[in-house]
Amino acid sequence: MFGVALRAQEASPKAVKKIAVLEPTATSGSVTTMQKEIIRGALEEAITNMPGYEAFTRTNIDAIVSEINFQQSGMVDDDQRKRIGVMSGAEYICLSTLTVENDEFYIACSLIEVESGRISHTANELMPVTPRSAVLEGCRKLTQKLIGSAKPAPVVRDNLPELVQITGGIFTMGCQKSECESDEKPAHRVSLDGFRLSKTEVTNGHYITFLNDRNIRANGQYSGNKLLEWTLPEAQVEYVDGMWRVKPGYESYPMVHVTWYGAYEYCSWAGGRLPTEAEWEYAARGGSKGGNTRYAGSNAGDEVMWFAENSGMRTHVVGAKRPNELNLYDMCGNVREWCADWWAPAYPGEEQNNPTGARSGAFRVLRGGGWNYDAQSCRVTFRDYYAPSGSGNNFGFRLWMPAQ
Repeated sequence: MFGVALRAQEASPKAVKKIAVLEPTATSGSVTTMQKEIIRGALEEAITNMPGYEAFTRTNIDAIVSEINFQQSGMVDDDQRKRIGVMSGAEYICLSTLTVENDEFYIACSLIEVESGRISHTANELMPVTPRSAVLEGCRKLTQKLIGSAKPAPVVRDNLPELVQITGGIFTMGCQKSECESDEKPAHRVSLDGFRLSKTEVTNGHYITFLNDRNIRANGQYSGNKLLEWTLPEAQVEYVDGMWRVKPGYESYPMVHVTWYGAYEYCSWAGGRLPTEAEWEYAARGGSKGGNTRYAGSNAGDEVMWFAENSGMRTHVVGAKRPNELNLYDMCGNVREWCADWWAPAYPGEEQNNPTGARSGAFRVLRGGGWNYDAQSCRVTFRDYYAPSGSGNNFGFRLWMPAQ
């Protein structure tokens, strides 16, 4: 059995539902410990990728289970259920079983309401044991069945960046000119649903609200991942007396020295996510209003972006240059922006609908170029990448939210 616990939702500010994944209970003797851990990890990843939900760290939930001497028998009594709820902040517990037959996993899950003991949702899924990509996809489908119909209310947070509504549409993604890099090809048609995107890059002022609300400590870590590097002299935020603050004068500068994990966690906390690479490029091109310009909103780089020729080799206050057709600022230049996707060395050739990029990889995508990039590397089609644990003084991001 694995247990999934969701924290009770409030109108403000705690609207993100927590999910804790416990080790599955095996219903056949052929299930190995490694297979249990594979499923557990895949479910954690699938849950983490659902906007409005956040996974408990495995260490924390295992400590709770150990403390109450929880019996993983596929059943949970009232006392155990309520104690797990109190200790973890859970609204629901999910009981699941795992079977392995003919090189396939079969998983069955039931969500149980902590307070009443009522079963609110059930789901099951059959998936191949290998490859890992098939397990990840199967767990994604299972998670969607299990909690997709119980969508959380919109998260209400203080001090979020202003959002721009972007109408969906069809566009040609990638580069069709002689200046194309190899990973910008082939150009291909992409269809996207509507969404919202922050008008500016997430600023230092925005980001410390998240850090303090999540009670991130001086090591800058959350769920075992490094979120930011703040000890370098050029960092614009600092940790003083147990609280995060912005260095004077830098409140409206883009948050830098942030890892992909740091960008991802902020967006999850805000009730959204990072934009996909396709969504980013569509927005940078101006969506349905775009004029197919080289940069976001202009063919003249100096009008719309801070780059090596005009930046003085530093970041600048967000929104100081002219916006593009969607009223989005700094889509090119100022800082490179993390996207949700894994990077791949080429695009697929076929037409795509709401693509999410490669299924796995070593690097995450960065887009838009930065203050120390030349004009060629700030084009709307230019692709960059870095390890998700990496950061730098030209790494930033912006917030994606679903359409209203």
